[in-house]
Amino acid sequence: MTLAQVAEESGLSLPYVSNLERGRGNPTLEALRSVAAALQQTVPDLLGQDASEESFDPAELVLADAPKSLRAFMRSERFLTVVERLSSEQETTVEEMRRRLLIGMASAPRRSADDPTEEDWRRLLDAYSLILSDG
Repeated sequence: MTLAQVAEESGLSLPYVSNLERGRGNPTLEALRSVAAALQQTVPDLLGQDASEESFDPAELVLADAPKSLRAFMRSERFLTVVERLSSEQETTVEEMRRRLLIGMASAPRRSADDPTEEDWRRLLDAYSLILSDG
């Protein structure tokens, strides 16, 4: 297929598909699904990995598609403090706890189609903190 055909079939712009082919940009999960469908492939096949390979981590796709507001919130003092406390309580690394929380938060149902606010993320973090806390 030509790039133009892939773009048309996937519903994406030609420049966007061209950039993806050259390894530029960070496609959303939905964009990867669209391109894979246009090429009659699976997302793991599209990424050049056998679906049975352990190196493919679907969580990375969830994190890559995280809203900008979550990426900003994850740098906040509040988020970092909770991650450190929970990692100590759960006896895991800070990076692993950060990853777990981000995956949960990025994949949580949303109240609306709008980008969640900092307050939304704070409430969700508080809920996860209560669930995971030792007491």
